[in-house]
Amino acid sequence: MRLIVADTGPLLHLHQAGALELLRHFTEVVIARTVMAELRRHAPEIWAGGVPPWIRLHAPSAAAASRAAKWVDGKLLDPGEAEALAMAAELLPDLFLTDDTAARVMAESLGLVARGSRGVVLYCAATGKVGETEARAHLAALTARSTLWLSATVKQRALSALAEIFTAGY
Repeated sequence: MRLIVADTGPLLHLHQAGALELLRHFTEVVIARTVMAELRRHAPEIWAGGVPPWIRLHAPSAAAASRAAKWVDGKLLDPGEAEALAMAAELLPDLFLTDDTAARVMAESLGLVARGSRGVVLYCAATGKVGETEARAHLAALTARSTLWLSATVKQRALSALAEIFTAGY
């Protein structure tokens, strides 16, 4: 995958799980100014030494900012999700990264492919960037160390998908 636009949730959750570096396997991860502000508020230590080269800060166009404001005013999305999604609708990335159900549904309604933190781990496993043991550890850390809530069913689906990846020999 070449281009990803991410909202705050997956970046925060992957950071909390010690798995943020998995995103370096993607060519470029674009984040909005609002997303960076939210990250700094929730995880002030993130990128204390500087933003990594695979992250690109992007200012939304006037049209994207207006669209995002309408979604926030309508209480459809939070500011970071809205700004990221409005930018994604213009940039047409390979993937919109979100852990929020409403943002995922809206992204898909706009014709965007949307995945979350688990999807990053599974993608890295399927493309051989991480082995099975490391992928299982990342999935466990997302549950144990991040603020990401996952139902038992979703956790089991992720483990089943991981088992399928390594059984199929991707």
